[in-house]
Amino acid sequence: MTFTPIMAFAFIALTFMVGDYIALKTRGVVSTFITAIVVFILFGSVFKLIPSNIMELSGLTALIPTFGMVLILTNLGSTLDLNELRREWRTILVSLGGVIGIVVLCFTVGQLLFGREQALASIAPISGGIVATMISSDAANAAGRTDIAAFVSAIMAIQIMIGLPIASFCLKKAANNFVKKGLHKTAGTGTGRRIDLRLLPRTPKSLDVPTAHFARLAIVGAVAQVVASLTGVNATICYLLFGALCGAVGIIEKNSLKAAGGDGIMLLATYAYCSMSFVTMTFSQFAEILAPVLGLLIVGAVGVVIFSSLVGLLFKWDPFLSIATGISCMFGYPVTYAVATEVVTGTTFGKDFTPEEESRLTDYLLPKMLIAGVTSVSVVSVILAGIIAPMIF
Repeated sequence: MTFTPIMAFAFIALTFMVGDYIALKTRGVVSTFITAIVVFILFGSVFKLIPSNIMELSGLTALIPTFGMVLILTNLGSTLDLNELRREWRTILVSLGGVIGIVVLCFTVGQLLFGREQALASIAPISGGIVATMISSDAANAAGRTDIAAFVSAIMAIQIMIGLPIASFCLKKAANNFVKKGLHKTAGTGTGRRIDLRLLPRTPKSLDVPTAHFARLAIVGAVAQVVASLTGVNATICYLLFGALCGAVGIIEKNSLKAAGGDGIMLLATYAYCSMSFVTMTFSQFAEILAPVLGLLIVGAVGVVIFSSLVGLLFKWDPFLSIATGISCMFGYPVTYAVATEVVTGTTFGKDFTPEEESRLTDYLLPKMLIAGVTSVSVVSVILAGIIAPMIF
């Protein structure tokens, strides 16, 4: 049977739909990408029921290197809440400590055990999510190293299996320690004065249409691209910075890609772009990369535990809370939200907690997990990917 572009698109969309469903039912333990890897290897290499160029045939992968990455990164910058970041500055530093731990141990122990290319390629995906993986995969594919592209995608698919159990265990310990000290009975201090940098009025209804959001986002991305080329500053940093500043002052609305209705297709294109290598990969080849994938994830997790704990000590944080905050880079939102709320429910359910006391425990855990995930997954890992990717090959 000859695959047409729409058939290729339908197969890819269906695969990730099933992956999302399984991820939802398993609460993220079996990630969307794990399901996709199995499907693409099975239908691609084993049964050869889909063409090896199915990703290109669908047209999805053409979006990313042309304009998709610019829109995604600029939009990502616009979603940053500067007030939340200011309020949780300690959380940001603890999260950064965890990422530094990943960098240090992967550059040292990781290189020693698994070689330079795999160790360096693993840093950004371990520290973040799909965008960092996309940047790393792009560099690998450009260098003709589809094996490394598959490697970094496998790291993203499997890292939640390492990070989530550690986070859940540590959050439970931190919650119990918080309750034992009676801190849930003590009211916290205020959040401080809110900073509003917005200069332009809200988008009027006449311009609150997809084309207008796309146009404004693209213009900001284009300006950031020009600035990057003229100054030599890393393009990834420019996209994030211009997105954050223009989102804050109102030149673009926060999360313009969603307002334009383009977030779904861009996410699917990103998934497809990071999955290209698996269509021609066999299960035996995938099994060969599992050892370094798991090994480097463990090395990265050890780095997070050590360095986030050390930074947390400076602020007299519970070490378990520091570790949970740091390790959130391995799964990000919405898992950060889910694991924090589940721990709060498990700690308070059936016990003599007032709504105010439960709220204080939630305020102790949830904002830290959310901000840590945003810091590492959405910002730091993306910048790291832009810096490290050119160093790999």
